[in-house]
Amino acid sequence: MSFLTFLVDQFIVQKNYVIFFEFIGVLVMLGISAHVPSRMKRLTFTGILLLFIELVVYTVELWTQEFETLSLARPLLTAVKYSIYPYILFVMTMITVKSQLSWQKNFLLLLPATIAVPFYFTSQWTHLVCYYSENNTWASGPLRYLPYGIFALYLVLFLIRNVVFLRSEVPQIRWVLYFIIFAPAIGVPLYLITDYSDDYSALFTSSIVLYYLFIYLHFARFDPLTGLLNRQVYYFDMNSGSGRITYAVSIDLNDLKLINDSYGHDAGDAALKTVASVLKKNVGRNGTLYRIGGDEFVIFYHGVDERAVVQAIEKMRAEMAKTPYVCAFGYAKRGPLHTVEDAVRYADREMYDDKAQIKKFQEAERRAGQPGDKTV
Repeated sequence: MSFLTFLVDQFIVQKNYVIFFEFIGVLVMLGISAHVPSRMKRLTFTGILLLFIELVVYTVELWTQEFETLSLARPLLTAVKYSIYPYILFVMTMITVKSQLSWQKNFLLLLPATIAVPFYFTSQWTHLVCYYSENNTWASGPLRYLPYGIFALYLVLFLIRNVVFLRSEVPQIRWVLYFIIFAPAIGVPLYLITDYSDDYSALFTSSIVLYYLFIYLHFARFDPLTGLLNRQVYYFDMNSGSGRITYAVSIDLNDLKLINDSYGHDAGDAALKTVASVLKKNVGRNGTLYRIGGDEFVIFYHGVDERAVVQAIEKMRAEMAKTPYVCAFGYAKRGPLHTVEDAVRYADREMYDDKAQIKKFQEAERRAGQPGDKTV
């Protein structure tokens, strides 16, 4: 069978149509994903590209298996195949790392995979990992499981990174990602136990498709300016988690329009980022913080008493006092006969009362001739 015939028969039609469909699907998602940072898009594209290269290498190596005598291309293609899997996992691990790592850290992380590469490429002559006889049959060496061990190492790194990435998320979100990660990961030891000799591309591609879809949905939950949970998640949590919510806190940044009109929208964005940072650092472990409008924020507290809520608000006020900005606060308890929406409405009323008191205080300061460093 000629290579072209084999390529059309095996690579495109029989085995890999679904993989091609998934490749194209991820590329389409990359092009329309407005919520995902560009760095994560580039890393996902790199992972898909490496997978495509691996699939091509595997297909050509599969073609060389039909030769009656050994071709040098076969052990070299096998070495490439063994080498590329850890790099795919490394690239996928870096997707959830917020900033580019230094070259020293990248070097250390890639060191095990890089050290293993010479073993793969020389194994035909050293017989350490695997080799092929003159009649083109495969044989194992003493380091037969080295590729699996290196893969497992980077799989553990991938799992640890994602646990860290989601440690502040609610259990439901974490379990979704754990399923996406662990379900395909189970396939690798199953392949090993059953001596499965086919390609892993379908397993990897499906995993990346699901993983990227999860990352896309995850980032769609956050406000891109402040990094806080957005209005859609606020409504979802209000409806789905109402039984766990005990207090609602309403927060409003004073005079955002004045800041935008006087100093420009960049200054307004900087103000919102500062406020979001202060609130996020002081909201506490049992609070969930949302940005629900231009200058509006809400916190839902779970399983805390009024004293804890008041202390958290006082702490946030104290930290805000160190910035050029002023926020108004209001809170309310969700009683047995009240919905979360009721608690939010009561908290809004308290917040507007607080805003009015702040305005009166600022006006009294101006009339008294005090400097009044805080104008917003």
